Amino acid sequence: MVKRNSWSIANLVKSSLLPPKIVSPIDCAEMVLIPAGEFTMGLSESELHQVFILDGSQNPVFTAETPARKIILEDYYIDLHPVTNYQYGKFLEDTDHRTPMLWGKEGWNEPLQPVVGLGWDDTRAYADWAGKELPTEAQWEKAARGTDGRWWPWGNDFYPGYCNSAELGINRVTDVSRFHLGLSPYGCYDMSGNVWEMCEGVWIEGHLPMRGGCFLGSATFVRTTVRWSAEDQVDGAHWLGFRCAKNISGG
Repeated sequence: MVKRNSWSIANLVKSSLLPPKIVSPIDCAEMVLIPAGEFTMGLSESELHQVFILDGSQNPVFTAETPARKIILEDYYIDLHPVTNYQYGKFLEDTDHRTPMLWGKEGWNEPLQPVVGLGWDDTRAYADWAGKELPTEAQWEKAARGTDGRWWPWGNDFYPGYCNSAELGINRVTDVSRFHLGLSPYGCYDMSGNVWEMCEGVWIEGHLPMRGGCFLGSATFVRTTVRWSAEDQVDGAHWLGFRCAKNISGG
């Protein structure tokens, strides 16, 4: 078991005013503040029908996004980018944790590519080491869509060049800082496409949830509300990554 590194926002900031960005002291990840307040999580039935039309099918996966409901969250911070191979490498150097299944494989091992080929226990171990947590689905979704209910991080119209989705045709992970036009309302990268991101919560039948879609998904599968789960939750897949969050009151 990886020992948890403890640090607090209060000790890091030393102010009653929360700055818009911080740098996590363990993994040196830039994190952005998601302010407390209400947002709409999920889709209404009418929006779900619009998704069916856009997708050209009534895919039952999308039904898990309903109903639309108001959620209130406290202040928290979330990583600006998915966790990279470089960051995960630092974690491996400090621990005896197992390596991901694609670790060191050409085409997937660039420092700024998101780490893939790992499961929920691996990401929780990393989060413990970094003194953070996996985001809840609600935390992830608010960071991705803001408070105006947008379908993609940048708005309600899809543009292929704004994220690493199937429309772009790259068919593999890309550097986490590449898609400047696809930022979320809070400035987060890659919350649409590139890699599905593991979250805490429950999808259906007890499966753990992943969010955001990946490079294999088309426009409807890289929306801010889309939910799914990986078939292999232990070893993950070549399209499954993660980012971390930090609660203000967390140690």
